[in-house]
Amino acid sequence: MNHDNSSRRRFLRNITLGSAMLTSASSLEALSHKAFRSPSEKGLTEDYWNSIRSEFLLPAKKKYFNTGSLGVSPKVVVDKVYEWMMKLERMGEGGYEQRKGIHEKLASFVNCDPSELAITRNTTEGMNIAARSIPFKAGDEVIITSHAHVGGAAPWLAVQNDKGIKVKVIELDNAGKNNLDIIISHITERTRAIAVSHVTCTTGMVLPIKKLVEYCRPKEIYTCIDGAHPLGMMELNLSDLKPDFYASSGHKWLLGPKGTGLLYINKDTIERIQPFYAGAHSDKFYDLEKGVFEHRLTANREEYGTRNTPILMGLGEAVDFINSIGMVNVEYRGKELASYLKDELSTISKVKVITPMEAAQSASIVTFSIDGYEHSKAQRILQKRAYARLRGIHENNLNALRVSCTVYNNKAEIETLLAEIKKL
Repeated sequence: MNHDNSSRRRFLRNITLGSAMLTSASSLEALSHKAFRSPSEKGLTEDYWNSIRSEFLLPAKKKYFNTGSLGVSPKVVVDKVYEWMMKLERMGEGGYEQRKGIHEKLASFVNCDPSELAITRNTTEGMNIAARSIPFKAGDEVIITSHAHVGGAAPWLAVQNDKGIKVKVIELDNAGKNNLDIIISHITERTRAIAVSHVTCTTGMVLPIKKLVEYCRPKEIYTCIDGAHPLGMMELNLSDLKPDFYASSGHKWLLGPKGTGLLYINKDTIERIQPFYAGAHSDKFYDLEKGVFEHRLTANREEYGTRNTPILMGLGEAVDFINSIGMVNVEYRGKELASYLKDELSTISKVKVITPMEAAQSASIVTFSIDGYEHSKAQRILQKRAYARLRGIHENNLNALRVSCTVYNNKAEIETLLAEIKKL
């Protein structure tokens, strides 16, 4: 407990120090031509972001650019998980009552009703629940894209095997400008659902989810959004987007404990779908003697049985950590670094930036290829020379590398990475 309190005091001290270093003349002003929202507190200096970096267990020389796969949790989150592991083991309890507040905290963070959220283990679990909940009939069509992660594609292919639906895989405009029209052009009278990424895992391209949902809703086409990346990367307002399903992970950009996620199920959708799981805590009414079980009409009916309370408490702490910086500042920082990286990469011969250059179609991810290098070889070289962890992109037949930019990254790390890319 003393370690926890000390860590918390250190974190608050560093945040205060960072705030004290704010100046009215902001280095971010130079990015005023970019089409993304300015931070709530202009003047966040590199010293401020360095103070944030000190709250993570990353070695000083390690350049971790793989948040899109797995985020690194700050020490306060690690401490919170440990604290609740110790508490519950002393109590001999599972902590069901203590978890209730996490729904409310997450719901506030993504702006939806707590009854519309289920806490899951990852995005893939959420996409499976969505795929198995829709009352498909043989011959129904589901549209997905060639940019889908396996966790966003496999659930639909499995339902295709089981129920005789047809999964239609479509190509997108990699520049990011015509994707709404492209998706709409593939809709037929058999289209029952559209399952697409909000931000693609391949190139970090942002898709026009709100407009797509608005188009599909009156046609009674289910919208199932793979939101693995936006949670903790960019401001997320689910009451504004209003898809039928939105699945995400807490262990990527939100920087929460591994094996955490959420699934949003629109309250106007839940009466039209079939529950996937049944068990303790998913029932509205249960009587074994009478042979009766009735599901709740809330998203958390998918949270059956015993759950890992310590990591869920850590997930709540991760929300607090992001909120202490300000989601608008987190989003701006990621886009600032990604924009700088894209601009510099575009000047290097034999390097192709695949992520859309315009801010409206991109976020905090940069995907690029190096002419003459297989992605895994380039990844190994950069790991060795720059001590930089990137992700190779093979999906959609791309031979590329992906860089994720978030609060524990800085411009100096990017410059070191650029120097080694230039050597290649």
